Amino acid sequence: MYKVLHQKLWAHPRNIVKLLLIMRLTTLILITGILQVSASGFAQKISLSERNVGLTTVLNRIRVQTGYDFFYESIKVKDIKNISVHVKDLELRAVLELILGPRKLDFTIEDKSILIRAKIAAPPALKLKTPLRGRIVDDNGKPMAGVTVKVIGTSLVTVTNANGEYFFPDVPEGKCSIEISSVGFQKVSKLLDIKAGEPANTGVTSMQSIAATLEETIIVGYGSTDKKSLTSSVAKLTPNVAGAAPLSIDQIMASRMAGVHITPSGGAPGSATSIVIRGLSTLSKDGNSPLIVIDGIPVYGMGEDANKVRFNGSAPAQSASSGGAPGTAPRTYTPQSTFEKNPLASINPDDIASIEVLKDAYATAIYGSRGAAGVILITTKRGWAGTTKVNAQINTSVSEPLGKHKVMNGQQYAEFYNAYLKAFDPADTRNFKGDVNTDWLKEITRRPVGMNADVNISGGNDKSTYYISMGYDDQPSYIIKNDYKRYQGRINVDQQIGKTFKVGANVTMSSIKNSALSSQLLFLEAIQKAPNLNVYMPDGSYNWGYEPNPTGSIVEDLNPVGKAMRNINYSDDSRIFGNVFAEAKVRPWLTLRTELGTDWVNSRSYARNKSRPRLPAGNLTETMIQNKKWVINNLLTASKRFGSYHKINLVAGQSFESSVENNVVIFADGFGNDEILSPFAASNKLVNNAIQRATALFSVFGRLDYQFMNRYLLGATYRVDGSSRFSKNHRYIGFPSFSVGWIVNEEPFMEEVKWLSLLKLRASTGYSGTDRSAGYYGNQGQYTYARGGAGDVTYGDIRTISVSQPNNPNLKWERTRTMDVGLDLALFNSKVSIAVDYYNKLTKDAVLTVAVPEFMGFTSQDQNLGVISNKGWELDITTTNLQKKDLRWTTSFNIARNRNKILSIKTADPRNTAQDIEYQLKAGEFENNFWLPGYSSTEFFMYEWAGVDPNTGNPLWKDKDGHLTDEPLMSQVGGQVHRKPMGDAMPKVTGGLTNNIRYKGLELDFTFGYAFGHKIFNGSKANLYTYIGKGGSFTNDNVFNLSPDMLNYWKYPGHVTDIPAILNKSNDQFRDYNVTRQNSRFLEDGSFVKLKNLVLAYNLSPSSRILRALRLNNSKIFFQTENLFTITRYSGIDPEVSAYGSSGLKAGYDELTLPGVRTFRIGLKVGL
Repeated sequence: MYKVLHQKLWAHPRNIVKLLLIMRLTTLILITGILQVSASGFAQKISLSERNVGLTTVLNRIRVQTGYDFFYESIKVKDIKNISVHVKDLELRAVLELILGPRKLDFTIEDKSILIRAKIAAPPALKLKTPLRGRIVDDNGKPMAGVTVKVIGTSLVTVTNANGEYFFPDVPEGKCSIEISSVGFQKVSKLLDIKAGEPANTGVTSMQSIAATLEETIIVGYGSTDKKSLTSSVAKLTPNVAGAAPLSIDQIMASRMAGVHITPSGGAPGSATSIVIRGLSTLSKDGNSPLIVIDGIPVYGMGEDANKVRFNGSAPAQSASSGGAPGTAPRTYTPQSTFEKNPLASINPDDIASIEVLKDAYATAIYGSRGAAGVILITTKRGWAGTTKVNAQINTSVSEPLGKHKVMNGQQYAEFYNAYLKAFDPADTRNFKGDVNTDWLKEITRRPVGMNADVNISGGNDKSTYYISMGYDDQPSYIIKNDYKRYQGRINVDQQIGKTFKVGANVTMSSIKNSALSSQLLFLEAIQKAPNLNVYMPDGSYNWGYEPNPTGSIVEDLNPVGKAMRNINYSDDSRIFGNVFAEAKVRPWLTLRTELGTDWVNSRSYARNKSRPRLPAGNLTETMIQNKKWVINNLLTASKRFGSYHKINLVAGQSFESSVENNVVIFADGFGNDEILSPFAASNKLVNNAIQRATALFSVFGRLDYQFMNRYLLGATYRVDGSSRFSKNHRYIGFPSFSVGWIVNEEPFMEEVKWLSLLKLRASTGYSGTDRSAGYYGNQGQYTYARGGAGDVTYGDIRTISVSQPNNPNLKWERTRTMDVGLDLALFNSKVSIAVDYYNKLTKDAVLTVAVPEFMGFTSQDQNLGVISNKGWELDITTTNLQKKDLRWTTSFNIARNRNKILSIKTADPRNTAQDIEYQLKAGEFENNFWLPGYSSTEFFMYEWAGVDPNTGNPLWKDKDGHLTDEPLMSQVGGQVHRKPMGDAMPKVTGGLTNNIRYKGLELDFTFGYAFGHKIFNGSKANLYTYIGKGGSFTNDNVFNLSPDMLNYWKYPGHVTDIPAILNKSNDQFRDYNVTRQNSRFLEDGSFVKLKNLVLAYNLSPSSRILRALRLNNSKIFFQTENLFTITRYSGIDPEVSAYGSSGLKAGYDELTLPGVRTFRIGLKVGL
């Protein structure tokens, strides 16, 4: 199937041209349709029955029935009480006259806004002569409806329409002032000189926002609510970036949301990121990745299974085994020929309107089996009714690595290895020369120049709106010949059909070509390559061998420059995801919605290694992935008020998801020459892997929120999931949750506390789960043909099979119960907003792969054995520190504390079980940690390094009783009892601080991120301290470069140093226990404070001559830098790194990981 699609889509360029023509025509038809303008109106009918209530209550009832927003001018609405009104099906204007007329109040209706003011007779001497008009936009250039505009000293007041426009038919001549005001925005005053008979125009006025109001909309699962009524824990981020948006959304979220811990895997463009929300809830590698939902549709998200591709890059193997316990595999790090992609990189951050992270049970339970690790809701931008708007930005950047590892030069390298040869055998006559000094890292790095450009068009009318965007990114790696290019497009349309029906579509298309897959291996190889060897031979060809060094590999050619320049290595990905929907507003309070969503991912990863001495015919690896997901949602939503005191919000729905994933890996070698690129032309071809996996999920769910007297809140949700990942006896499971809330400041006894805008207490409890711990067919047995060293294993002439995954019909769902207690505060007209949460998460029936008796026909099985706890608290503070005419300063601060603990693992001997689980290998990698009850899921259990004995030069070790010994503890039978908990890879405290300061046209925006209380294993240093070759003589092994620290090895009795003697009791010709990953020698404090982003910008005034001449609404010039500096005690380059991609369970390792980048950027934003 893939072959047919591959040939149809890629083999014939004319097909691509046809596809582009079809896309052009489709886009033209869409734009033509959505630009049609139509208008209709209808009289609003009001029914009220109120007795002795305040004016605020009456107006709220009208707002709910009509959708009109009310604004007030120079009146105290709360002081107007004792209103009684009884009307039925009366028009809006008549109702307002009935209520406001007797109270000497007047009103103005403009579009969907109503301004209420005291009746003031116009001064008799005032003579109005000249019209005045203008337009109001927010600080993002969007038109603002309902803004109050008044002429000071007169009775002239109006409000802006949907396009942000206002108009006075006549204003008095001479000098006058107008005042522009809107809730949540800074007031603007303008001095005008009006000349009789000459129409006046104030042009475009930009208003600066202040603290978020309590009416802010929060997106939740399958719906939305306002901030005031929210009873769950939800973090919201509006990506209003001052400069350029980063390459992926996760970089926007980093350090900006409490309880959301984000760690990049390294500096390769498009590489995976680890996202952990409120701690690790499962012991399965992909189960801790949050569910990602875009515009209501779950999409393929984080995790190795969906995003890792394999390519055939030759990784230099370690030259020594860093020994583990006797009889087990050595605990070390082996670089892999794999690359884990970041699925969020296919989404243009400039298209994002808001990001909500659902954290507690009441928020996540409606997503059931996939909510335990948290849910990220991404809402994209939509069009606004009004004139067409065009926004564009372009920027260029220069990047550099955050640091550089120190390695030996040629002379130091020769000195050390000659000393080793003599220490091992004084009669050895072999000699390393130090007359050449090659900086291999300098040879393969560059200072890349990148570019980013985006443009979007939006607009519409009261029936149709549209948002269309396009983006281009060119972000090359600092490793030569490793580039990253991305093309993106989005179309969001909405069409109202009559008064009842609405249809729409949201579609995103992206194409990414990433040729930086091998950048990590090239970086590692450049660091470890012998510095006393030249890059080129005298004839100009690449130097692939180890000569004139006396030893080196005879099976592997190592030259990172040659590999980077000659080999072809890239991944070509295309992705289309989105949805179409139809809505019917059956009643003003009742809406039905159906939507069909999809996520299609097509990927071709290609690695062609050109010929070299030990690979004379070259080889090729090609990985083809095709993933398809379909989602159908049917929803019923209701929002209705009953009488004066009761209001309900209801969501009920059904969802069905299906996913089919295809993966084919082809290997080929034996090419006639280096110009041949197709695997079909090779003499040897092999399908390494070809598999199709399918899953399905059926769900029904509901949520009911109830409000009493606008201050007492109750909520309940329930979801039932049925997953194909489990057997029939455990296929369906329910996930209930409940919440309560109390808006204290709405109580009568709080009426006089004017400085308190909001005081809300809330609590929730409930269940969510994860089905990813069970794999694709977790309950079913899986079998493959048995293979041995000579090929297939047969019994006579019959091929035998072996168990690849044993069945377990009793495998159950993991369920996580979460309790959350929260406090929301808003002070001083919302200039200070505070949210505090305490939570307690408990996961039961966590799945582990454990050993079973061999007589069962297999040696391990997935079982529900674990219980895991996460407890913590979060604090979010947002303040408006200064709010003056030309100066505005806002601050956002967040901090979170989490404590993860494995409460139990149901086995007879937990310590032996922990060791068995740790040494499970997959594709040459250690799959798990050492999991012991009473400790964190990411606890480092280490043999304690106690330094170097100055008298003997032998390493010292401290056993479990605190006694010192120079015998390596891990070499002893049963030595694992001496392993001690030495620290957690996950931080105890995380958070961030963001400030935005604006003075007139100048803007300064910066974000700090921090993490404290965790450890990181400096595997980079361990690699650069590793020198023992197999067999002790380096025969057939590369002799890797080392850290200059190694020159300070112990040389004589009394020598105080932290580098042992070259030969000592903890190393021999087979392994070196000094550099094992179970050794606390390289465990360091990973705490840090990092300046993640700094933007200095200048905003041209909307009234400036330049903008008027160019007919622009707004313009901004900015300078931006990312990762400018880090404050840390970590001796490596960057503590914010993870060698194992998106896996939170394997956090805390830096294994010569490609360092992150420091970027300097300059750009321009304009709006039409």
